[in-house]
Amino acid sequence: MKLTKKQQEIYNILIERYGTEPLPSFDILCKELGFRSKNSIWQYFQKFLELGLIKEKFNKFFIPSIKSGNDEYFRSPSLKIPHFSEGVRAGFPTMAEGYSDTNISFDEMLIKKPYSTFSVTVVGDSMIDAGICEGDIVVVEKGEHVKDGDIVVANVDGEFTLKYYRSRKGKIYLEPANSSYPIIEPQNELTIVGLVSGLVRKY
Repeated sequence: MKLTKKQQEIYNILIERYGTEPLPSFDILCKELGFRSKNSIWQYFQKFLELGLIKEKFNKFFIPSIKSGNDEYFRSPSLKIPHFSEGVRAGFPTMAEGYSDTNISFDEMLIKKPYSTFSVTVVGDSMIDAGICEGDIVVVEKGEHVKDGDIVVANVDGEFTLKYYRSRKGKIYLEPANSSYPIIEPQNELTIVGLVSGLVRKY
């Protein structure tokens, strides 16, 4: 599958301006490339990812090059820490007699598809009843194949949001996990960016 003329132009600009350095944020690319919305850039990046023209890990995009050392970045070993499988009680305390019987890697546990996964910080409390708080970081697997009840990142009429995906009786809408917020029904366009597959919270 080949690039269109416009896609090739954008890709050439990325190579000329940034080479093998990590590509800047979509906000910066919007300003530098003259796009009005981040979604427009994302459409190009989806095609580049599909063809292997760019790679992604830990929410950073690269134009792959053996000489640049970027391939080593993608093969970097995981950091593993001891894991106590006995668990810990959240109620009354008990003596901790468990022992570390294995090691776990959080990136391996949270990221099943590195080249199609990104993370985003949660803003607002519309998903509070789902246990998702403002400031949390959600892990998102890109893709449009979701089912009723999945928590998704979606683009609704040009705005990005994090909500429950609902599909009932032929009607598709987005539902918050907070009764203070209304259900969102797309007026013109609804694009599913990805499925939330994990969450990170730091205390």
